[in-house]
Amino acid sequence: MKKFPIGVAALAATTLLLASCSSDSDVVDSTQGDQDSSVSTGEDSSESNDSSAEGAETGEALGTVRVNDFTTYTITELRNCEPLSDGAIERELELQGFGEHEGDRVQIDVYKQMVGGSAGNEVSWSGPEGVFGSSGVAQITWGPDSANVLGSSTMVDAQTQEEKIKVAFDLQVPDETVDCR
Repeated sequence: MKKFPIGVAALAATTLLLASCSSDSDVVDSTQGDQDSSVSTGEDSSESNDSSAEGAETGEALGTVRVNDFTTYTITELRNCEPLSDGAIERELELQGFGEHEGDRVQIDVYKQMVGGSAGNEVSWSGPEGVFGSSGVAQITWGPDSANVLGSSTMVDAQTQEEKIKVAFDLQVPDETVDCR
């Protein structure tokens, strides 16, 4: 398969990006016993005790991520990164989302982009399930007034390349962009 080396390279780059995007919010107070309020079963959850969200009010939901149509995670911090444009990759959107589940950080990265003139949208996920990257071109669309982005992706485990999960998301897009590199 010709796309496999490119996909593995993109997945490796995404995994490195996930690791390099870690901030001092990696250290989370896990002494709170009721912190799984960031996970819901499709109903609105009560305010969470997320102390790691920068620029977001405590418990303010800025988006959701659903894994395997089973577990929904609340995203409480979003960064609209300055899109990469290097000639081969033309990004329209580079969005980082962070939340918390049982004291552990969860993260989704969404890339709406063209690679070599073709759609090359990607999503990466880091959560209790492990670290996953898009196994193909992710489906990503703008919501009304471009205030949010919706999408889904079948993802493959970054370490073994064997386990697959399905991730769907609805995330607000902050107006301001920030330098994430």
